[in-house]
Amino acid sequence: MLGKLLQGNRGMLLKAVRGTEWSQFLDYVTPSFFDVVGVRDLLSQGREMAGNLADGRGFDVLRARQARALGERGVAVQLVPSHDGAQEPGDERALGQRILEVYFGQLFASDATILDLRGARWASSADADAPSWFPRALWIRWQPEFLAAVRDMYRGFYCDDDALFDRGIQALRLEPAADVLRAHFGEGDQREVRFETRVFHSSFHEVFVRCRDEGVTLHRNFLALGLYLACLYDGLEDRGPLDVRDAFERVAG
Repeated sequence: MLGKLLQGNRGMLLKAVRGTEWSQFLDYVTPSFFDVVGVRDLLSQGREMAGNLADGRGFDVLRARQARALGERGVAVQLVPSHDGAQEPGDERALGQRILEVYFGQLFASDATILDLRGARWASSADADAPSWFPRALWIRWQPEFLAAVRDMYRGFYCDDDALFDRGIQALRLEPAADVLRAHFGEGDQREVRFETRVFHSSFHEVFVRCRDEGVTLHRNFLALGLYLACLYDGLEDRGPLDVRDAFERVAG
């Protein structure tokens, strides 16, 4: 089955994506990724996300719920089904900060996450109360143990709690790549971080290679987390240096 995924019939998971608006994210699914996520788990996760994409009514309910949850955390965003036209450009850096807040806010406010943070799915203007976010129905309901570990990893890093960070990394089975992740999160105080897609691809390839070389098998939710991060980088690239620590501190408490 792995041969089918990696060779002629790789389209079991990827063929449906080629030629679509999601094709740019195929670079994330490198051969090293298939080496660390079990084939059955990968296909199961792919089927779940495909089912979510087709569930328009379920996405309407989720979109309303996420808007409420983000609002309760002070994240002002208009989560709407579509955008009805161009707006005058607003403050690019301010929009980048808001996208970061949405990224962390969803992970800490709910067990479900809308993954589509791509730049093309946002609109803002100088006179708008909040930016508009009109994502596609790409979403996931995280497995509880995976989400708890991701939260521990982020809390440990941004709250400077090494024991908590290590606990999250251990639960995620990422110990072989702990140093890569620390470097990827950013040096210093993370107040002036630039987001570059090529750096994301390079870092996560190294994470998968390290885990592969140690014989580690990763959780199926890594497919969704990787897509969430890839969409985040697409939304933040070219928006200037951003204060990641501030975004985390505002919404993750």
